Amino acid sequence: MDSLRRVFLFVLGLLFVKSSYLEQLVKKEWWETALVYQIWPRGFQDSDGDGEGDLKGIISHLDYLQDLGINTIWLNPIYSSPLIDSGYDISNYIDINPLFGNLQHFDELVNEAHKRDLKVILDIVPNHSSDQHQWFRLSSKNIPPYNNYYIWADGSRDGKGNRIPPNNWVSTYSDEGGSAWTWHDTREQWYYHKFHKSQPDLNLRNENVLQELQNVFKFWLMRNVDGFRINAVSYLYEDEHLRDEPNVGNGTYTSGLPENTALVYMFRSYINEWVETNNSTSKLLIAEVYGSDNVLISFYGNDTHEGIPPFNFRFITSVRNTSTAAHIKNVLEDWFEKLPNNASTNWVLSNHDHSRAASRIGLNRVDGLHMLSLLLPGQAFTYYGEEIAMLDRKMLWNETIDQMGCVKTKDTYANYSRDPARTPMQWNSSTSGGFSTSKTTYLPIHPNYLQRNVEAQKKEIQSNLNTYKLLAALRRNEVFTHGDYEFATLNNDRIFILKRFLENNPTYIVVVNLGLREEKVNLTSLYPNLKDSLQIIVASSNAVHVTEMISPQNILLTANAALVLKAKEIPWSTTTSGTNATTASPPAITTEKNSATASSSMLQLIISTSVVVMLFELSPFV
Repeated sequence: MDSLRRVFLFVLGLLFVKSSYLEQLVKKEWWETALVYQIWPRGFQDSDGDGEGDLKGIISHLDYLQDLGINTIWLNPIYSSPLIDSGYDISNYIDINPLFGNLQHFDELVNEAHKRDLKVILDIVPNHSSDQHQWFRLSSKNIPPYNNYYIWADGSRDGKGNRIPPNNWVSTYSDEGGSAWTWHDTREQWYYHKFHKSQPDLNLRNENVLQELQNVFKFWLMRNVDGFRINAVSYLYEDEHLRDEPNVGNGTYTSGLPENTALVYMFRSYINEWVETNNSTSKLLIAEVYGSDNVLISFYGNDTHEGIPPFNFRFITSVRNTSTAAHIKNVLEDWFEKLPNNASTNWVLSNHDHSRAASRIGLNRVDGLHMLSLLLPGQAFTYYGEEIAMLDRKMLWNETIDQMGCVKTKDTYANYSRDPARTPMQWNSSTSGGFSTSKTTYLPIHPNYLQRNVEAQKKEIQSNLNTYKLLAALRRNEVFTHGDYEFATLNNDRIFILKRFLENNPTYIVVVNLGLREEKVNLTSLYPNLKDSLQIIVASSNAVHVTEMISPQNILLTANAALVLKAKEIPWSTTTSGTNATTASPPAITTEKNSATASSSMLQLIISTSVVVMLFELSPFV
């Protein structure tokens, strides 16, 4: 009896260790699973009737954002700026543009957001400032220590005496013949600007400039912000020797330099040290980076330095209205396979630089896309108005304010302007969609605001808004915050399947019809153990045949409709049946990314083995 008692106590001890160990493993930082709502400040809410959104307008809708289910607000630039490039031309990094309010309004916004358990993160632009910034004004006069705050260089002259820029680097705005250099009469030198000529690049090889940027971070951290989105990281550094690029515009010496990654590591280190010193909560940091997958992954960090995760733009760059289920599956698997072990990722459907998802991929596909972006592992980013499936608005030449379009011609501007995705938020059917009491707004509102608006969708039983709210609530479930995932396709690549599962929890299956006709889906062809009826947890707003329960063998999905289904816990392994069903065996990295599941299985194995060994030793036959 004493021997059996020892075995029993030993097993109990192991179970306690397992429970405590897993409790530590599953703990995540708040930002790892954040649902971030991106606000274009000019376009969210006008509080004073001038046709421009502002901070008080955002404050007035904090209850809406809380009810929506998001937990983080990302504000695009609100700093002092001449607004030539929509606020990314900053004339003072530590003050608020009077158009939006003042620092008191900002503090009120942060305080009121925090009262509602909403975090606030800001855009930081370390690559360039406005030419109206005091630093540039002093630098252009060659006044120390500001004389080396920007990239200045001498050019040359051609045979006719015309000035020639220092090299062949080009601007993304391609004005002045495409050159990224502008002559400054006062200093009698050229200054470099990757973007518009009003946005001179900062010299980040200057330690004084780096200290200025750290002071900017500190200023806003002291005002209780919860994180930063680092803008234009791909262009932070350029070739120190100003060499001509071998192919004009290919970015060899102006994009993706290794120094970019090192500076991001420094930003992370500084902010982490500030958090520790001030006993603050951890911060959400994310970098806007473009480049090869190897470049993107490098920003996660290495053995000696913690990095800042890059935005994952695959839903924007790789998914189209013609994408099949197999294509989306490949896109997702490819990214997951490249992620470092235990790394968090993020999902973005739209933002201020790209066409809205409803216009780019399809209005009827929005709910299905939200089911994927909100229920995949990691962070999710929602661009304002996406929850009601706002569409791009076509802009006339004389309505265009985005410099990307303005520097083009009347015939080509529409291919470059980002204004169509930056129109006022559509709150209701009143004047200017409830965005402003003024009929004249910074950009014209989309004419469909009369039908497509928040107020109308709140009243509908099935709407994009109500579907989004259900998904936002569901993603807080531990199956989605800590569980594993699996992808599959059915019906000749017209049906995409996302399965989320976690030990001792129900299994959730997302079924998305990417086709243009009704599809009958048989999930038992993938999961033979799926015998019982499934519960419909969330249905897309365009779904029909919606009942509380549904047979896994006979799921009818109209064109582009989607469902989130709940099943009893089923094994992760799948069985493929027939040529229409395709699924990948869960790769090793799938479980490696979920330390809770992997560790649970390992500990179960250890416990079982230990018990067998002890019982064997206690056996009278040994």
